[in-house]
Amino acid sequence: MSFDGVIFDFDGTLADTSEGVIESVEYALRKVGSPSFPRETLKGFIGPSLFISFQRITGLSPENAERAVEYYRETYSREGIFKLKLYDGVRELLGELKERGVKLSVASAKPQVSLDVVVEFLRLDGTFDRVVGPSLAVKSDDKKELVAAAKLTENSVMVGDAVFDIRAAKAVGASSIAALYGFGDRRELIDEKPDFTAENVADLKKILFERERDF
Repeated sequence: MSFDGVIFDFDGTLADTSEGVIESVEYALRKVGSPSFPRETLKGFIGPSLFISFQRITGLSPENAERAVEYYRETYSREGIFKLKLYDGVRELLGELKERGVKLSVASAKPQVSLDVVVEFLRLDGTFDRVVGPSLAVKSDDKKELVAAAKLTENSVMVGDAVFDIRAAKAVGASSIAALYGFGDRRELIDEKPDFTAENVADLKKILFERERDF
């Protein structure tokens, strides 16, 4: 049978949020007195927990990471959150899936309060049957609970650009599609052995709709 539910990650899967995220990280690093980092390095902040990323990527202590997260949220909520764009073909893909009666949801590590804002800003409110993000207090990269809450059908597939998307899909019994066009490490994603890989949104559409015709 074809997938009757699709769970999407947000950053790096539905939308390119890099400009707003990176600018906000740079602001936070300046505020805590950290040296600057190449923008390519800071792309690693897109998707994972901010608290963990400030320690792992920029070497901040837990105390300074806490401060950096606060500074990040200060500027991101005011400006950075609106510096994003849907990937080409995403709006059309969502519309076609919706027309076919597929249950659509989002499971993102982006805090729920931010997720709700960007979904409305992009005029996607009403598109998804459920949108799930963590509270601001969560500091983990584990998305199992988020994906479980976003899984609306038994035959669901998770689409994401990070290894923890693929791991969460497996943990809740969903199929998985690795979005290789996002910000996750390509080799790490492939090593997780997702059920499918998509080089771009056109590939993603092909996987979802050609699979439907096969059954």
